[in-house]
Amino acid sequence: MTDTTNHASGAGFSAENEDLLEYRELSRLAIAGMVLGVVSVLAIFTSVLWIVPVLAIIFSLVAYYKIDKSDVLTGKGMALIGMALAAIWLGIGVTQGTVRDHVMMSNSREMAKSWLDILLEKKTMEAHQLTRAPGGRQPATTSLEGYYQSDEVNQEDLQGFETHDAIKAFLKWEGGPLESKFVNDVSTGVHDGVHYGRHAFQVTDKESGKPLWDVEVLMKRERGFGNLQDEFFWIADSISLEKTYPDAK
Repeated sequence: MTDTTNHASGAGFSAENEDLLEYRELSRLAIAGMVLGVVSVLAIFTSVLWIVPVLAIIFSLVAYYKIDKSDVLTGKGMALIGMALAAIWLGIGVTQGTVRDHVMMSNSREMAKSWLDILLEKKTMEAHQLTRAPGGRQPATTSLEGYYQSDEVNQEDLQGFETHDAIKAFLKWEGGPLESKFVNDVSTGVHDGVHYGRHAFQVTDKESGKPLWDVEVLMKRERGFGNLQDEFFWIADSISLEKTYPDAK
């Protein structure tokens, strides 16, 4: 009996506590990586939250490396789960965001060209209406000429619109029909929930094909108000004259 007791004391553990020799601490980084991996589902809602799966992957990779080099840490499985979840949700988020941006840019480009074509037909009252939010636009049955003539404020607003360099150039053109040709998408972005798309076009003489002006059109997409609050509308925010060719003078 004495020999057994002395043997246990010398080993530092009693027989019933031998399992403590096998104890390994669970890596806190692995835990954090897995938790962030689960939360990475938020990445599908906005690109701002793509940082979550990125952090999950970083934490999980560091945890896996430290566990692999350590004799007292465990949690490789959790680290792998965190990395896998983060990679999946980040991939879905990026793909979804790319598709959404492509569709948004395509719609913005089409609306910009349509609006520019209205300007090239010198229908400035119609074009001016499309610079306003949906609630400020007149119904299609309204006589725009009478609308602008009957209200001094609206008339001044239209006159100010017609003083923009590009619009003034279109109105002064005395040649044949004008035509717009898409050049490229300049930029896209989101600010305070409003999507913006800037597009470059070249305006040419439709008959001769000669270039006359290079312009850029900025469109923005806003939510409607009141009964239209569940719908989105494109608004022509501005047009800028970038270059004037010799044949336009």
